[in-house]
Amino acid sequence: MINVSIQLTSITAERLAETIPPKLNFNINLALPSSKPYFQDNKFTIPFTFTVTTLPPLVNITLKGRALITGERKELEKIEKDIKNKKIPQPIIQTVFMNMIAESIILSRSLGTPPPVPGIPQQVARGKAEKGHGPGAII
Repeated sequence: MINVSIQLTSITAERLAETIPPKLNFNINLALPSSKPYFQDNKFTIPFTFTVTTLPPLVNITLKGRALITGERKELEKIEKDIKNKKIPQPIIQTVFMNMIAESIILSRSLGTPPPVPGIPQQVARGKAEKGHGPGAII
């Protein structure tokens, strides 16, 4: 069994506009690995970069860090081999992605911008909610 922990090394967040546009598209990108993974102190370390940008430009968030993976040496060597074959194990991707989404939501709140959460309605489309179609998301 492996254990994945996250360590941030760089946080950059900036608000680019004063007013929030009525329609906002989020672009979320996770580069995993962002540079060469390596072993250090019985841990397999995978560097990553997570970015959030918007169209129109409202916010830029860049989070850089490391996924620190501990476990049996055989498991860690298998993960290293998988990464060399560009097959990153899904639990590692999910752990990094979910942690970075949480961090970017906190940063968005601090900047006073909408959070980069797909599927959460920011405005209810009028008429649809009353007809039983549920809320509409305008992001």
